Amino acid sequence: MRLAVVLILLAPLGAFAKLEIRNVQPAHGVLGPPRTSDDVVPLDEYLVRYQVAGIKPDKDGKADLEITATLSGPDGKAVVPGRKTPPAPRPLSLGGDVVQTFGSFTFPEKAPLGAYKLTVAVRDRTSDETTSFERKITCKAPNFQIIVPRFFHDSEGKVPAGTTGLVGETLHYSFRVLGYDKSQKKVALIMTVTILDNDGKDMGAKPLEVKGDINDPTKATESRQANFTGSVQLHRSGEFKLKIVVEDTIAKQTTAFEVPLKVFMP
Repeated sequence: MRLAVVLILLAPLGAFAKLEIRNVQPAHGVLGPPRTSDDVVPLDEYLVRYQVAGIKPDKDGKADLEITATLSGPDGKAVVPGRKTPPAPRPLSLGGDVVQTFGSFTFPEKAPLGAYKLTVAVRDRTSDETTSFERKITCKAPNFQIIVPRFFHDSEGKVPAGTTGLVGETLHYSFRVLGYDKSQKKVALIMTVTILDNDGKDMGAKPLEVKGDINDPTKATESRQANFTGSVQLHRSGEFKLKIVVEDTIAKQTTAFEVPLKVFMP
C-alpha cells in the first residue's frame, strides 16, 4: 500500500530561542478553516499545519529545515517510513525566527481501518537542533459524505485560499463526495450552495445548484468519488456562512459541510 505525502515550507511568519513546534492544527487546506476531527476515511486527505519556532538563520539569513514524517498504521508498522523533504532554505523576509509549514497524506481506497500515528521530526540544519510532534489519526469506514473541501483564489485550484477575503474577490472551492448509491448503475447527485448570515439564517440569495449525474452504467459502477467545484463572489463585507449540501436522489440521503466566511473591505 502506498500513501501520497506532501511536505512543504511556506513563507515565514515572524528573538531566537530553543527550537520548538507550535500551533499544530489539522485543516481543510493550507489556508483553509480548521479541521475539527482527526478521523479520516479511505480516499481522504489529512493535512496538518504548524509553526516551527526558534530557527537560527543560515549565513544568507534563511531558514534551513529538514522535515521527516513517519506514518504508522494499525499494525504499528510504518506506512510512510521516514519520508524527508528535500532541503529548501527560505528567506526570513519579515525577520523573527518562526516559519509556517504543513504536511499532507492521502489515504488510498484500500487503506486498513484503525488507528494511525503521525510523527513529524524537524531539524534546523544551521543549529543542528531537533524537535518533533505526534498526532493520532483514525481511519474509519466511509459513509455518504463530503471530503477534502479546499479553497482557492483561482478557478484552476493552483493558488490556495482561506475563507477570509476582501470585497471584490472571488472565492473558488472544490470537494469530493463518497458513499453515494450506485445500485441502479447510475449516479444522481445534486449540490446546493447557500450563503447564510452569521446566525445561520438564509440571506435570500439564489442558491447555486449543480447536478452530478452519471448515466453510463459502466462509468457509474466504476466511479469511486464525485468531484464538485464552485465559486462565491465576495461583493460586500460582513460575516457569513457557506453551506454546501449534496443530495443523493437515488438513496434519498444528504450530506452537508458548513464553514464561516468573512469578507473585509480592502
